[in-house]
Amino acid sequence: RGLSQVVLFGSAMDRVSSLLSEKRLEEAHSLLTEFIDGRKSSIGELSDSSNSCTDSNVLAEAYNTRGQIRYLWVDFDEAVQDYTRAVQLDPGLAEAFYNRGQVHYRLGRFMLAQSDLSRAVELRPSFTDAQLNLRQVELDLRQGYEFNVTDPLHYTTTKRIL
Repeated sequence: RGLSQVVLFGSAMDRVSSLLSEKRLEEAHSLLTEFIDGRKSSIGELSDSSNSCTDSNVLAEAYNTRGQIRYLWVDFDEAVQDYTRAVQLDPGLAEAFYNRGQVHYRLGRFMLAQSDLSRAVELRPSFTDAQLNLRQVELDLRQGYEFNVTDPLHYTTTKRIL
């Protein structure tokens, strides 16, 4: 079952990559959602310990990719949900921790961003973007900055009074 799923996922992801390169986000999102829904129904929920590692990893990659589309749509809550599901399914998926950390940072959730970016670097020490962004969030925390979000698309940085 694992090998055929990897082949199916590879084919679906090739199509998703093609759609993304053509900026056809809606179609890529639909394809990923269809794939995710089909995998969930065939392998069950997280609590099913009989799932193979491959099943969980494949589904985690799909959630992570769909989260990226939702991020591009500025649908941050849905993106965080997808990234969270991805790391639940595959706790070793550094990209999902990185992506979720980026959303948390953008929303001014510095402590959550720090936690996720740290985990991404722990999982993949050579992950340069995660290293750089972790340093930035740690600098912002040390300096006492936080985002004052009044509008999700427009935010200002203000110094916290301690």
